[in-house]
Amino acid sequence: MDNHLIEIDNISLLRNEKSILENISFQIKKSKALNLYGLNGSGKTSLLKIIVGMTEPTSGFIKNVSGDEDLFKKTIYIGHKYGTKGNLTVEENLSYALTVNSKNSQQKIKKALETYKMTRQKSMLTKNLSHGQKKKVSLMKTLITNSLLWVIDEPYSALDEESINIFNDTTKEYLKKGGALIMTSHKKIKEPFFTTENYKVYS
Repeated sequence: MDNHLIEIDNISLLRNEKSILENISFQIKKSKALNLYGLNGSGKTSLLKIIVGMTEPTSGFIKNVSGDEDLFKKTIYIGHKYGTKGNLTVEENLSYALTVNSKNSQQKIKKALETYKMTRQKSMLTKNLSHGQKKKVSLMKTLITNSLLWVIDEPYSALDEESINIFNDTTKEYLKKGGALIMTSHKKIKEPFFTTENYKVYS
């Protein structure tokens, strides 16, 4: 149990008397990536929102078994709508994502921009970026926050091959340090992080 962060215990969700999720159970572990995959409408995004506390389940429980009572405060959620503010620049969006007392904030932002090859776009308003660039801005938030858990809805959508490789490489390093990732996709993935577990979500 020492490597467990969260236990998902028989989660179900009803909307307008329609079953969205039914009796979902699994664990989220340190140094592991968990891929929730399934068709559109199968409830993947709803399940992520339940895990991070944005949606209440109809039944079941989310248990913090990490031993860190602040685990959910140390969780970063990145939805499929990017979560950026269009009238702020790339750099301002990243600054906004940081906590007020974050140490070495400017260095972290500089390194994140370099990692995702977005330094030249740092002064652009995010509303003027391409979909792929907006996605990279949202993913850069993982590099500037000290999070124990990343929760990311479809991290590969809108990314080109180079950016996918950057995300995979940064995730591998994060997992090596004891972090955890829970993500969604439309299909089972073939071990891009060497520590991947797959869980199919049915509609």
